[in-house]
Amino acid sequence: MVEHTRANVRGAEAMQSAGLEYNIVIAGVGGQGVLTLARVIGEAALINGFNALVAETHGLSQRGGAVVVHVRLGDVESPLVPLGGADLILGLELLEVLRNISYVRRDGCVVADKLIIPPSIPGVKAPSLDDVMRALLSLDVRVTVVPASEVAEKLGDVRVANMYLLGYALSKTGLGGFISFDSVVKASRTLPNSELNLRALKLGYGSGGS
Repeated sequence: MVEHTRANVRGAEAMQSAGLEYNIVIAGVGGQGVLTLARVIGEAALINGFNALVAETHGLSQRGGAVVVHVRLGDVESPLVPLGGADLILGLELLEVLRNISYVRRDGCVVADKLIIPPSIPGVKAPSLDDVMRALLSLDVRVTVVPASEVAEKLGDVRVANMYLLGYALSKTGLGGFISFDSVVKASRTLPNSELNLRALKLGYGSGGS
């Protein structure tokens, strides 16, 4: 295991010296663990020997407020992902994905929970899932929607949807070149209810690999 970790660090140093980076925008609402997800990714990258910068750009992390966090891995100096510069959008809520879709690069990836939270503003109706998917699929990006919150609810805590989403993205996107399953497990050990988070991570990872 020690030798495996050292190999990861050497590989990370080589990738960073080559100027490689990976940019992520995480979008959701307060109470979904957006900041927690960003911190786990950042810590996992550090474990694997990569530089990691995390920045909450706007929003209220209290329950219900929109939250957007930028995570940059590799040979990066600024914490903010430029518009059109994200390799991956991780979406914990689909309307927030739409609001931040301008960050993803052409041919980039969107991995999102199949969840729409209706606006709390009286008289404002949320678009349907079909409408949201049509809008996303009309763009030149790769979109995958997964039942993260549904699975998390069956596990007993909808808040672990973020770890299911991460597991899926880890197995199906370029994120897996910067963080590993093992490094995510290590980074998430201090989370409350760590065993349930690990179960969600494994289910997402297995779903992505199937």
